[in-house]
Amino acid sequence: MDQSQEPVGEPQDGMGEREFRELADNAPVMIWRSRTDKLCDWFNKPWQEFVDRTPEQLFGYGWAEDVHPDDFERCVAIYNDAFDAREAFTMPYRLRRRDGVYRWFLDNGAPFFRNGEFAGYFGSCIDITEQRDLEEHQRLLLAELNHRVKNNLQLIISFLQLSKNRASGEEAKTLLQGAISRIHGVGAVQNELHKYTSGVVDLADYLPNLARSVLTIERGEDHILTTEAQSVKVPFQTASNLGLIVNELVINAIKHGRVNRIALTVRRPEPGMAEICIADQGPGFSEDELTSSTPRGGAKGRDLVDALAHASKATVIRRNLDGAQVCLRLPC
Repeated sequence: MDQSQEPVGEPQDGMGEREFRELADNAPVMIWRSRTDKLCDWFNKPWQEFVDRTPEQLFGYGWAEDVHPDDFERCVAIYNDAFDAREAFTMPYRLRRRDGVYRWFLDNGAPFFRNGEFAGYFGSCIDITEQRDLEEHQRLLLAELNHRVKNNLQLIISFLQLSKNRASGEEAKTLLQGAISRIHGVGAVQNELHKYTSGVVDLADYLPNLARSVLTIERGEDHILTTEAQSVKVPFQTASNLGLIVNELVINAIKHGRVNRIALTVRRPEPGMAEICIADQGPGFSEDELTSSTPRGGAKGRDLVDALAHASKATVIRRNLDGAQVCLRLPC
């Protein structure tokens, strides 16, 4: 990397020199500064001691020589892109300690100005190794939990399938098949939610993936699923409830839609509100189904959807629009 320009190693302006160094060298973080040409010209004592290198060795792009090879290109690219745009940045990367061990750091950098003129960047790094290790441990635990839940659900489904095969009446077979489909739905929701570890789920990604999984599980591959989704982020529990609702509605659309086309939309009709709609191109709801408590999904299906919607503070709207359409409106 280009280090041809002579770096300046002394802080300029602001507080007195001694006070500045006393503050920076005793801060519990590693601090750096760069000039307007992107070359770093100052590092505080904690940084120098961590890598066991002199300021002169770190100046310019010398600091990047301690960055892990797998993080190097990404790290430098983020730094250069933010610098060119005069924007703050945050990036994690591994930095080699004086004993050769790599530790994870979170680097926060931001431009600074003198007399209204861009003067370079200041940045600070904090060690996040323990946090990363904890997150990885939690990820492994969640993966194991997800695996066990899927196995348990599959065992329950097997028992129900055996009971269905042995049942003599069509009503019993229908009820058992409904239970099997709902448990499959629980498994599909569990599998999709497993991908999110932050406690916040984006419905624009989650619900279309879930609907496709339900079509596969219910052998509805001949149905065409169209999706139109805007980003809507909701808490984990709300996403779980909405996923179970979508499972129920997609299954109903497969059963009752005479035209093999199902549409899923996720949008924000107004600030602070989200709307999720599932529609088919079948015969639609009858007048009795729209007004009575037992529409085509059956009383249990409607009760389940309404209960889950209530738990999510959502309003359910059922209507005919070139087929049956069920919409959920909820605050977000």
